[in-house]
Amino acid sequence: MPAPRRVSRVAVPLGLSALALVALSGCVPTASPTPSQTASVPAGGTPSASSTASAAPSAAPTPIAIGCDDLVTPDDMYAFNPNFGLINSWTPKPGSPAATAKSEQGIACRWQNQTSGDNIDISVAHLDAASIESLKNDAVEKSTMVPTYGDEAYFSVSSGVGTAIVFQSDYWLVASSVDFAEPGDPADLITAALSALK
Repeated sequence: MPAPRRVSRVAVPLGLSALALVALSGCVPTASPTPSQTASVPAGGTPSASSTASAAPSAAPTPIAIGCDDLVTPDDMYAFNPNFGLINSWTPKPGSPAATAKSEQGIACRWQNQTSGDNIDISVAHLDAASIESLKNDAVEKSTMVPTYGDEAYFSVSSGVGTAIVFQSDYWLVASSVDFAEPGDPADLITAALSALK
């Protein structure tokens, strides 16, 4: 039986291997800059790359067509605490969830305790899926998930103010007050508000 044949290997000089790699690299397309990046030149500075593309426009929000007395009825608030009354001329603080809800054609309501002066703020906006997802991601980072109300909910306490963030379908509801020390404290008010949105 004849012995198996050995295949001889020819050594390729290192220099030729490098040349072959250089030649092949010319076949690989190079990435071209995307239209979303342009060079900007600050006054008296040097050019720097900055993104000028804006996020895809989200769908227009759906207006909330009910008033504060419909969102949480006087009876609902009375059952929670009879000392709280609706403040009709309230302007939310810029940058707050209530101000954001109003800017998205939502509703922002404040009730005040006639004895202590403490407030309860509840705001709601009806948003597109992308906006809801973004708000959920933000809530995950800043609050603790709770199984108390809505499809998905979060609760946190900061500087003595308890805040519940609730997602129900495409509604974003935020309720905050010094009277909300635990997730269960605003439960009845949130349930009433979510029922009013159906």
